[in-house]
Amino acid sequence: RDEGYQRPLELATVRLRHMSEAFSHWETYVRDPKLVARRGATFIFDGDTVLYDYRSKGVLTYSATMRRPLAFLGPYIGDDR
Repeated sequence: RDEGYQRPLELATVRLRHMSEAFSHWETYVRDPKLVARRGATFIFDGDTVLYDYRSKGVLTYSATMRRPLAFLGPYIGDDR
């Protein structure tokens, strides 16, 4: 089996879990409904201030560093996590 590879059913299960999490905490994740139509984007807010934003030019990307997709969080939560 290839390292880091998920079969389609495994990937669909992960996506369904993420979708369920987002819908069950909708008010926490979606403060401004105008942003819901934006696909392929990641935002970090501090109140009304945008600390980070990434707007995908492709499909299924949410970070400029997709080889290490959570690396962009380093400045906000610490690089050692």
